[in-house]
Amino acid sequence: MLAYLAMHRGGGMSLISRLVEGLRGRLEMPEHRAAARADDPVLIISIGGIDHQARNWSTGGACIDNFTSAAAVGDIVSGTLRWKPAAPGQSFAAEVTRVAPGGILALKWLDIPEFVLLRMETEQQ
Repeated sequence: MLAYLAMHRGGGMSLISRLVEGLRGRLEMPEHRAAARADDPVLIISIGGIDHQARNWSTGGACIDNFTSAAAVGDIVSGTLRWKPAAPGQSFAAEVTRVAPGGILALKWLDIPEFVLLRMETEQQ
């Protein structure tokens, strides 16, 4: 009976041990992003009437520092994007994908004007 249980439990490893090993392997995998990140030109992201300079941005999203408003992973935020402080803003909607100490907020674009995406692609080349 013990031999049967050991054979059907992954060679003696408990379910928790196998889960931990699986997670450990995933954590050691390099991060793969669908879009290259850039920080030039500076992208200004306005959320709730407060301007934030993007730490970096891509056609997939952006990361900002010093975000002081309440936000949680999965929240949908909206605001405006612009390349120069005095330029008119372009509306966007994004999902919060990460909130970290120091006010770091990572966003994934959900709705962004096509010409803004085209400019991002052009700037990254």
